[in-house]
Amino acid sequence: MADLAPAVVPAPSTALTDPARYAEGVPWDELARLRALGPVHWVDELELVRHTAGGRVVHRNRGFWLVVGHQAVTEVSRATAVFSSAAEGAFLADPRSKAELERNRTLLINMDAPEHARMRKVVSVAFTPRAVRPLAQSVEQHATDLVARVTAAETFDVVADLAADLPLLVLADVLGMPREDRRLLFDWSNALVGFDDPEFGGGDIETFQRAFGDAFRYALELAGEKRRRPGTDLVSRVLAAEVDGRRLSEREFCMLWLLLVVAGNETTRNLLSGGLLALVEHPAERARLEADPSLVPTAVEELLRWVTPIMGFRRTVLRDADIDGHPVAEGDKVVLSYISANRDDTVFTDADRLDIGRDPNPHLAFGTGPHFCLGAALARLEAATLLGLLRPHLARLELVAPPTRLASNFMNALKSMPARFAPAPAS
Repeated sequence: MADLAPAVVPAPSTALTDPARYAEGVPWDELARLRALGPVHWVDELELVRHTAGGRVVHRNRGFWLVVGHQAVTEVSRATAVFSSAAEGAFLADPRSKAELERNRTLLINMDAPEHARMRKVVSVAFTPRAVRPLAQSVEQHATDLVARVTAAETFDVVADLAADLPLLVLADVLGMPREDRRLLFDWSNALVGFDDPEFGGGDIETFQRAFGDAFRYALELAGEKRRRPGTDLVSRVLAAEVDGRRLSEREFCMLWLLLVVAGNETTRNLLSGGLLALVEHPAERARLEADPSLVPTAVEELLRWVTPIMGFRRTVLRDADIDGHPVAEGDKVVLSYISANRDDTVFTDADRLDIGRDPNPHLAFGTGPHFCLGAALARLEAATLLGLLRPHLARLELVAPPTRLASNFMNALKSMPARFAPAPAS
């Protein structure tokens, strides 16, 4: 009998890096296959085509180690002395120039200690659970108004009319902005986060730069107004704060403001819209929640795990090391897949099942370690408030057209979700 040939293990699909692939949905099967083989895998990256007025620009990336296991993602996230956010930034795409890298390093998520801790201190006091509690009344009022509006409408879009508007209204209050300006935040974050999506830019570098510039100019105008007439809002407090005995520079303020604007609405928007879609697609869990209001807190945590709005961040290896026994070399690029870690069946029983009562639920939707999401308490408050108010109406929520997804390998996001609340049955 001839010797059996050794099994050939297929390499990770380059589709994992293709933004267009995610418009069809997260490649769950490929991530599950990789987790079954081990916690760390090398992934070759596709060339991404960008555009300018001068023509096409091919963005070549060099490949990376993809960390798909929960334990490995956790360990790398906490080992910040070895796995750096600042060396080449936290975003998947490599910086195109030294100037771009230096600009990126003024963004909080692209910092290492000690700069990260000092800058984070400027705003972290505003996002602790204790600081967020006084916002509960205004969050509930905004959510109540929105729920009344959409339940009375013939049809509405879950993304634009509900999931996006709540965090935008709350952000306007927190930042001391006019509420009517909130749609500017919506448009800017779509252009910045949805850079690869054909609807929001299609890889057009100038569209991205224009949105970036418009957001910066608005931030500077807002800062000027707050310096003249300071209030109790977060912008006024940030402008008055000192880091190492000095006030923030204009660029530091603008980058911090931009992070608050984008992270403060994008992640919550995608949690709410993706969470409502999950409940529509799992009617038994939806009915379970409608019948038992005490499940709202655990439902929020399970929807965070299920959706995982930010799918992953990048790190750079500062010295030769290993990840769960797998060697990585100085300079290597490492991508932490939170969305894969949150389906790891060594941590979550029946991980591919939505269970709104799941407890414990050690998901990594907010990351872990020093870069744990600043706005976690506020996002949880907004989600719990909206879900609690929608709960009596959930059985009537139905789609009127298929949802559309964002073409992004970074954000797990819906662009639209046309829906309606069916008429209540006659009593």
